[in-house]
Amino acid sequence: MNPIFIEKFLPEQILNICYSYSMIKFSNYKKVDMDRQANSLISEYSDFLMETLMEASTSVVEQNVGKKLFPTYSFLRIYDKGSDLKVHIDRPSCEFTVALCLGADPKSKPYEIFIGEEDSSSDYKYYDKKGNYNRYRIDHKFPMLPNNAVVFKGMDKIHWREICNHDHFITVFLHYVDQNGEFKDYKYDKRNLLGEIKT
Repeated sequence: MNPIFIEKFLPEQILNICYSYSMIKFSNYKKVDMDRQANSLISEYSDFLMETLMEASTSVVEQNVGKKLFPTYSFLRIYDKGSDLKVHIDRPSCEFTVALCLGADPKSKPYEIFIGEEDSSSDYKYYDKKGNYNRYRIDHKFPMLPNNAVVFKGMDKIHWREICNHDHFITVFLHYVDQNGEFKDYKYDKRNLLGEIKT
């Protein structure tokens, strides 16, 4: 499956609520744990609003990928200046991923997400998780703006982001698995219900 770009994923009112919620919540954040995957200051697994958004979006994602899906988990991240997203592939709970931008400052400046493969003949080089330069082929590049979403199979292709130059760039990742596929047991990320925090 090729990645699917959706220019306007959410109704404008829902987008505004999610953005305002994220800004208010994290303006009052007391405990900051560095997100090692992205070097960002703020990220959260299984936020209640984002889990609700994921569940409500299931039918939209199903229509785009042509499969019946189980939601697994949501992950909210606020990229800030100097953060990035190291080259990686996803775990089984992320058979289908929606990367959705909820808002940004500046909002008119895109922040690209790359999807591709390792390729020793490519001129493009970027960091792997160990901080080493490696060569990659860029198969797809999406310059993301607020309410843009990309639906892709995060286990099949490596993906990454370069250094962020925004004051903030808020992305929620909504993850799903095929109800009839080999990863169906990862429904709810093997939790009892959505919103539950894994221990």
